[in-house]
Amino acid sequence: MGNEKRRAPRHSAAPREEQTSRRRREPLNDQYYYEEPPRGWSGDFEDISSYSSDRKRREDQRTLRQQQRSTSQPPRKTKKKRGGAGRKAGLALLVVLVLVGAGCLYVFGFLLRGLTVTSISDDPSALGIQAGAFSDPQIQNIALFGVDAREEDDDTGRSDSLMILTVDKRHNKLKLTSILRDSEVQIEGYGSDKITHAYAYGGPELAIKTLNQNFYLDIQDYVTVNFFQMAKIVDAFGGVDLTITEDEMHEINNNLTALYLESEDFSLSDSDYLHEYGEVHLTGKQAVAYARIRHLDSDNVRASRQQQVLEALVQSLKQKNPLEYLIIAPQILPMCETSLSFGDILPMAPFLLSGFTMETLSIPGEEEGAYGDYNDAGAWVYRYDTAAATQHISRFIYEEESPY
Repeated sequence: MGNEKRRAPRHSAAPREEQTSRRRREPLNDQYYYEEPPRGWSGDFEDISSYSSDRKRREDQRTLRQQQRSTSQPPRKTKKKRGGAGRKAGLALLVVLVLVGAGCLYVFGFLLRGLTVTSISDDPSALGIQAGAFSDPQIQNIALFGVDAREEDDDTGRSDSLMILTVDKRHNKLKLTSILRDSEVQIEGYGSDKITHAYAYGGPELAIKTLNQNFYLDIQDYVTVNFFQMAKIVDAFGGVDLTITEDEMHEINNNLTALYLESEDFSLSDSDYLHEYGEVHLTGKQAVAYARIRHLDSDNVRASRQQQVLEALVQSLKQKNPLEYLIIAPQILPMCETSLSFGDILPMAPFLLSGFTMETLSIPGEEEGAYGDYNDAGAWVYRYDTAAATQHISRFIYEEESPY
């Protein structure tokens, strides 16, 4: 667009052959005879027609008759070993399960195509996980970063939205813990600063490390999206239904204009502006503008708006037919950068298809004695009791299992 200033749009089996001859032996100098094959005989017939001894001939005839009787009798029933049929059925079931499992893996692989997987350290100490930090094998914590990058494919910048997503299989819950962007924390190598800056200083790895070190957590994975990608994710779900005030409607429109002027990647038309409030259906762009409202109230309320958008997406997902996931997943996953591999995500599938409930928490708050102040650099920050915040987060995530 060069140096031109962008102008925002106005609101407004074959049968046996008959035997016809048979081979004869040349006569010997002793008695001989020919033995006809018995009727029904299907095996090889041994000619015992000449002998030098009658006794030997009779013995062989007796043996032959015994063989004939044994072959003409129906086969004897043999007792099957117990469990034989069960083993065959079990084997057949195993084959079916393997085939079904392979099919599920294929489908799941299809759903996850396009996902950007970025490796981070698998050393707990490198991620700031301290010795003795509480963990539960039934509960997984994942860092969610919403980055305020100004380009569509840029996942660098400050984590304007920072949450801990908890997949709690023990209590069948999905939990969101928002850490307010201006919360003062210790960032390794940078001293005391706003937690939102950790991502800008060292990407997801340093941001995870900062969370673990300050709040005694066990986070090892993350998911990052930027605001432009978030708009597309919301649209892939078909938008979200929220209740907004008249003041929020105006701020949404102001934010839409600001986003348009800030970035070449953000398109805007008159129809994108919101003209009603109350219970409304928001598009992806409107939902992102809603989540970015800053000037009406506190950062705590802003975090609550972000949680409401995510909760609305989860509720929308729960109401959809699982077959619709085949359409949605390929649209949204390419928008995400994550450390979670196919093998990490697969075990979560049964949980996400279950009737889980959802809970939210924002830190710091009243329980942590939070108050606003200016730090040494002159930036406005939240100051609070970090130990109280650590205990509050632990109780929220682990419930009765928490050491606090």
